Formats: sequence, structure tokens, C-alpha cells
Amino acid sequence: MTGAVSQVLRAVRTDARSLLAAGVLVGAWELLPRQGVLNPAYFPPASRVAAVLAEGLSAGELGPHVAATVARLVVAFLLAALPGLLVGVATGLSETVRRVLDPYVALLYPIPKVALLPLMLILFGVGERAFVLTGALTAFFQIAVNTMDGLRQVDPTLVEVGRNYGASGFRLFWKVVLPAALPGILTGLRLGLGLTLVTVVAVEFAIAKSGLGHVVWSSWQTLTTPRMYAAFVAVGLLGLVLTRGLKRLQDRLLAWQTSVDVW
Repeated sequence: MTGAVSQVLRAVRTDARSLLAAGVLVGAWELLPRQGVLNPAYFPPASRVAAVLAEGLSAGELGPHVAATVARLVVAFLLAALPGLLVGVATGLSETVRRVLDPYVALLYPIPKVALLPLMLILFGVGERAFVLTGALTAFFQIAVNTMDGLRQVDPTLVEVGRNYGASGFRLFWKVVLPAALPGILTGLRLGLGLTLVTVVAVEFAIAKSGLGHVVWSSWQTLTTPRMYAAFVAVGLLGLVLTRGLKRLQDRLLAWQTSVDVW
């Protein structure tokens, strides 16, 4: 009971600090353009951006672009997560598989995946497949590497204890190895989701004719800065909702973990 109360209080403190920081930022964003410190033509007040965002969503002008970005994000993330987890598990459990695949991962992992967009366009033409696959490549490597590292960092003592209790083969993996590796695996999924969103928006910014990235680019071309910032805010809120959702799932699955709140 005491642990549950402590967890709730810690969550309240964290949320309060987050809301305070957000309030200070929004207040400065509202005040500085109105006082002439920032040029309102390039930095419109927060209230103006919020009004444009609300109007765009209610009038249906931004809704289809949000839906396009979300659809690309979901498909790209699923295309990355499933093979990424499989490759990560294979390389984490098998030294032979790791030796075979490690040179390719080491070669391709550092390359910004947006740089592969021209190759995707050559292979698949200008269209959704190129956009989605470019986004999926970013998350694939993040998920695969985190999954592999999570499995490799499992305490050998836990594995030995599992064997002493009669676990072996798939049962040992499912009951002992996988739960111990879950923190790294779920962190990789959360980071992969965020990176997928970044890449999808960058692709939309560069070449797509729909999506929030396209709204940012087209607004910049016409100097419609409130609409541009509204799209920025929409991307940020989308990322916040999705990553917070995965974080809540991670907290539920890893309720047995303890965390230290220094501040």
C-alpha cells in the first residue's frame, strides 16, 4: 500500500513539474511576440497558433493531414517492429547469427534513413510505399539493436537459477530471459516509435503532398506562420500521446521494477 501511494505521489510531482515547465514556455511564447521582442510575423503568439490549430481541426482542413501522418506512422512502425524484434531476438540469443548480421547492422545503422529516400523512390516510385519504408527503416535498426542488447545483458545468474528450477528451451526464454530483457526491448520500441514519427514527417516535408510535414513546408513557402506552427504543435502532441502511451504500457508490464527519483 505504501509503495502504491509513493508511486502516485511521484507521478503527481512529475506531472506538476512538467505542467509548470510547459506553462512557462507557453507564457513566454505568448508574451514575447506581443511585447515586440519577437517579430509576430515570424513568431505568432501561442494563442494565435492555438486558434489556428483548433480552427483547422474543427473545419476539417488539418484533419486529413493528421490522419495521413498517423496512417503512415502506424504502418511504418508495424513494418519495423515485427522484423526488428525477430532480428533482435535472433542476434541476442545466437552468437552465430550475431556474427553474420553484425557487420551489416554496423554498416547501415549510422546512416540517416532519410538519406535512403532517393533509393526508395527509385525502387518503388513516388508514393506511399517509399514514404512508409523509409520511416520503417529508421525504427527497425533501433528496435533490433535494443532488443539484442537487452537479451545479451540478462544476468547469467537468472538463467542459471531458471535452469536449476527445471526451465529449459522455450520455457526458459519465456519465463526468465524475456522478462529480464523487457526493459531494453520496450525502450527500443518507444524510441523506435519516436524516430519513425520524425522520419515520416521529414519525408512528408521533402516530397509528400499530404501529412503534417507537408503542411509545415507549404505554410513556410507562403509564410503562413500560424498554420506552420500549428502543424508543429500537432506533430509534438502526436508524439507526446504515442510515446506516453507506450511508456504507460511499459510501466504496467514492468511494475516490478523500482526507480529512483533523485529530485
